[in-house]
Amino acid sequence: MNKIFVLKASIFLNLFLLFIFLFGFFAFNNDESKYLSFGWSDKFVFVSVTIDTPVKYFLLCFFIMSMNISEVFLNELANPLIVFSTYNPYKNNIRDFTRFELELYSNLMYFIQVSKSLMKIAVTVSQFDIAIWSLFTSQIAAVFVINLLLNEKSFQNQHQYVEMPSYRSFSDVSEQSETNPITPPIITNI
Repeated sequence: MNKIFVLKASIFLNLFLLFIFLFGFFAFNNDESKYLSFGWSDKFVFVSVTIDTPVKYFLLCFFIMSMNISEVFLNELANPLIVFSTYNPYKNNIRDFTRFELELYSNLMYFIQVSKSLMKIAVTVSQFDIAIWSLFTSQIAAVFVINLLLNEKSFQNQHQYVEMPSYRSFSDVSEQSETNPITPPIITNI
């Protein structure tokens, strides 16, 4: 199966379902929910802490941003080391870690991920602007980490275009053809 087709189909299907959910979320809103509030207020309670001042609100935003950035780094940089060593059934010879280290790191990362997932639930159900802030900071961190990872790779399936000089008229071409024949642009795979 074509990898690019699978990626595009998966992304399209997931975005389609996401937009249907978001449309339903806003279309069937009863306007009595505290969830669609923005900013600090006496009614905004985050895990039993009332977020009623700007200081508390921006500290919460900073905490969520820090949590999201560390989670993206953990999932995108450290997690593959564990997954490709611990969970790969075809890799039976481990050279990078001792058994104790790999077991310790695997269990610690699992504990951290489960604990953070509980915090993400609290963030998601607390208030709409906090959920959007969480999404935004996670995406910014992901863009940075993906760029960092892709900078370490080389790509073989890129086209290289060779530019040729442009000519304004046929007379320029006829003059040029006598001294140097015109060749079409060259496209090569690197």
